[in-house]
Amino acid sequence: MQSVPNQKQRMTAEQVGLQTLWALVHGSPLAIFAVDREAMILVWNPAAERLFGWDEQDVLGQTNPIVPEGRGEEFRQLRERAIAGEVYTGMEVRVRRKDGSPVDISVSTAPLRDESGVIVGFMVVVADISERKRMEDALRESLQKSQRIFDETIHALASAVEKRDPYTAGHQQRVARLACAISGEMGLPTEQTNGIRTAAIVHDIGKLSVPVEILNKPGRLSEAEHSILKIHPQAGYEILDGIEFPWPIARIVQQHHERMDGTGYPLGLQNEEILLEARILTVADVVEAIASYRPYRPANGITAALAEIAAYSGSRYASEVVYACLALFNKGFMLE
Repeated sequence: MQSVPNQKQRMTAEQVGLQTLWALVHGSPLAIFAVDREAMILVWNPAAERLFGWDEQDVLGQTNPIVPEGRGEEFRQLRERAIAGEVYTGMEVRVRRKDGSPVDISVSTAPLRDESGVIVGFMVVVADISERKRMEDALRESLQKSQRIFDETIHALASAVEKRDPYTAGHQQRVARLACAISGEMGLPTEQTNGIRTAAIVHDIGKLSVPVEILNKPGRLSEAEHSILKIHPQAGYEILDGIEFPWPIARIVQQHHERMDGTGYPLGLQNEEILLEARILTVADVVEAIASYRPYRPANGITAALAEIAAYSGSRYASEVVYACLALFNKGFMLE
């Protein structure tokens, strides 16, 4: 029969447990320290010495030396919440070492209790995440550079069209601005709006395949000339289809002259067969085109443009897109 350990044996077990705990704290590769309710340092392990530069004798009994300048009140509130029993995991902050150099750290805390269970302070475990932060910054910079190159390429494509069709210079940018505003009015996600913007900026790229004589003709186009002009959505699709975009740009461009009732071109799509992004682009394109000057007619103005989309809402144009567009102009939106 196993004997019940006496008081001396129990104390020895407790002491062994404390020694084991201290050995783990002392040998941990992570910086670990403990503070009391007044933020005075109780424990400061060798990893904390290496990370922050203060020796144990420098900080024991002193206030926490790594509180960032200007954030004392914020950290006081965090300390109070930790003392109240809250546990933090992976809170990221930049602090200063003893020599003043910055270091990015991830902080996790746990309450420190006495024998009766009363919280007397808290333990802090710190991981140095400076290298990870440097890698994130480098990746962010690389992505921003890639985005700049992408944007410049898209605008170069748009510029190529406008140089051949000077009468509609700025048309694609104005359509992009209106299409994005409609998207915002409809509450679409930012990423989807970004795709709409990109498609709108290059939606007439297919006009590179149309003879400049037709693009710049001052009078109305003949039926044959109009048939040639109508190839530009499909031509735009073929130009863009080989480019890997994060959005279906080629299909949006291909569909920007489709109509909800199937009377559009080049595919004669109807209703939900047409991408939502293309439905938005269609309305923005029609409004800008009617409102603005063209070689064969004067500008009709925004009133006529809005009357057009209102008259054919639900037939040619998606009613939810028309509603959002009209709401925008009622709120004071301006094309220019």
